[in-house]
Amino acid sequence: MGEYMKYNENFFKLKNDYVFTDLAQKVASKKSQGGESIIDLGIGDVKLPIFDLATKAMQKACEELSIKSTFRGYPPSQGYKFLRDKISAEYFEAGAQITPDEIFITDGAKGQLGGVLELFGSGAKTLFLSPCYPAGAESNILYGNSVSYLCGSVENGFIPSPPFGKFYDLIYICSPNNPTGSAMTFSDLALWIDYALSTDAVIIYDSAYSAYLTDEFPKSVYCLPKANRCAIEINSFSKSLGFTGVRCGYTVVPTALGDYNKLWKRRLACRFNGVSYPVQRGAEAVFCEQGRLEIKKRINFYKTNAEILKIALKNLNLWYNNSVCSPYVFASTPKGVSSAEFCSKLLMEKSVVATPGVGFGDGGEGYFRLSAFGDRQEILTASDRLKTLKF
Repeated sequence: MGEYMKYNENFFKLKNDYVFTDLAQKVASKKSQGGESIIDLGIGDVKLPIFDLATKAMQKACEELSIKSTFRGYPPSQGYKFLRDKISAEYFEAGAQITPDEIFITDGAKGQLGGVLELFGSGAKTLFLSPCYPAGAESNILYGNSVSYLCGSVENGFIPSPPFGKFYDLIYICSPNNPTGSAMTFSDLALWIDYALSTDAVIIYDSAYSAYLTDEFPKSVYCLPKANRCAIEINSFSKSLGFTGVRCGYTVVPTALGDYNKLWKRRLACRFNGVSYPVQRGAEAVFCEQGRLEIKKRINFYKTNAEILKIALKNLNLWYNNSVCSPYVFASTPKGVSSAEFCSKLLMEKSVVATPGVGFGDGGEGYFRLSAFGDRQEILTASDRLKTLKF
């Protein structure tokens, strides 16, 4: 490396391995030892294939690209209007007045949790409700921001109240939460919106799992009044449409938030060439009655998987979050057993992969997460293996 080149020293503030990278390495090591098949309930990747109506729309779009008259080059950096119009209509149907000009099509939620930081500059004071998905927190650390955690607990249902009297620039909220599965009610979210407005903070609202919410919970932060003055919402088609391998989502930056909408457009113009035309046509295709039914069926399938896993945990006398709004099961380890120790024992003795809670930041130690994204037989087999785990 050249004499005058410098590393970004913030990299050295991160753990040596990203939690899911470390998990994949342990699974690979276990596989090399042979034995019974490994059931991976660690990384939350969907298993059911993409809907026919989406893949057919993508096939048709690909065919258009092979014809001169319908060929398209670079997509708009903000996304094609046909998809933004459909997403906007969904918001209006939910009671949130979000216009197509406030919607930006992306390649999924993960990159946006960090990319959005370019709107604010480094040195921000950022608050995470913890346990939390690590990508956002690690992106803030890399960006040079000061990261704090407000931990949830069994007592408060893993929905902590705002820290009145303290001030932050950015607040990351995920509902339903990954990993805990807890979902904010209208009154819970209203408290955080009032807090953000009173302290001049911006909420980064991760709604990647919003399709799993039941009707008594807000499906978007913008279902509440005044949220468009203090919140940016990040969503994804990965966990609802099965687009984990296709990569498509969207970010909402309201015009009522000030200049951020205009700045985000400028940022995209120099940093992003847009999501491909076939992928956006595939996403658009599911905004219809048949698409909604398909999404509902798949979500119910994964929720049933979660309930099967909970039965096994109940037999083990382990506490678990009984949320019905999540494709994950969040549970406590046996008393005195760390999350890493428990997950290692589960992998080595029962060939079942779980994610240790310590990987989800402060407040995660003493817990573990099981993903319900699996084939039904895999889930049933994993449940049987869990029931026979000895401590």
